[in-house]
Amino acid sequence: MSAFLNLTKRNCLVFLRDRGAVIMSLLSMGIVLLLMGVFLGDMNVKEITDLLKQYGGRRDEAADLHNAKILVHYWTLAGITMVNAVMSSLTVMSAMVNDNNESRLASFYCSPASRGIISLSYISASVVIGTVMSLIVTGGYMGFIAASGGEMLALKDMGMVVLYAFMNVCIFSLIMFLAAMFVRSSGVWSGIGTVVGTLVGFAGAIYLPVGSLSEEIATVLKITPVLHGSALLRRSFCGSIMEKTFEGLPEEVLDGYANYMGITVEMGDNTLSDTAQILFICLFGLAALTAILIISRKRRASDR
Repeated sequence: MSAFLNLTKRNCLVFLRDRGAVIMSLLSMGIVLLLMGVFLGDMNVKEITDLLKQYGGRRDEAADLHNAKILVHYWTLAGITMVNAVMSSLTVMSAMVNDNNESRLASFYCSPASRGIISLSYISASVVIGTVMSLIVTGGYMGFIAASGGEMLALKDMGMVVLYAFMNVCIFSLIMFLAAMFVRSSGVWSGIGTVVGTLVGFAGAIYLPVGSLSEEIATVLKITPVLHGSALLRRSFCGSIMEKTFEGLPEEVLDGYANYMGITVEMGDNTLSDTAQILFICLFGLAALTAILIISRKRRASDR
């Protein structure tokens, strides 16, 4: 146990001491904030207020505008939390790639610690860093929302946000560890990080709402864990303020907006439940874990 804790601590410190890695993990979140703040935020707010004017009859326009802005803030925060789960996991795994590239990993394998403990230490470091960064980013952005006059999440909703953030970090830590097993060059891993950082915003329907995409592209996104992880977070972040914003409107309007913005996800004619999406995401984690165990066993056998 002491070897596992020491290795996990060491991997966390390696990440924190590498300013480039920290900046890389924050870069994609910064891009989301920039896009929403400068380009997309006002457009999303306008779409909400236009819906309220079209279907809501006589309303308090000032209150509608305020609620729409808070809803978009929470929707953006859900996307940032999802991006953090992916990018933090990827950047923390750069420690493993660097260790392999500089032959430190081979030295670790000669130590009393088992290969399983060494591998688990990289995954656990990724989970720790990813979860802590998610909490910091969430707390900071929610402080901004509170300063803007927005309501804080109910304790139950906040608990679900923490749970889903932790789940996403765990799943993507396994996926990134599996990917890192095939990479020996830091330059290649950095290139992978650039590509993933660009794609994660699209895969999670963060840059463009899923309802604005073609049916073919939307279908592809629906078989990735990123979109479903984002949707779970969005429902927890946006549920209360969305009901308040669309109060008095037909249920079909709220459902249509939720589906368009990726707050809910439809497969065929059915809207997927929380349980179905959790199982879908966990299936990817289980597949990654199975692949890790098979590959590790084959590599141990070949080293004998």
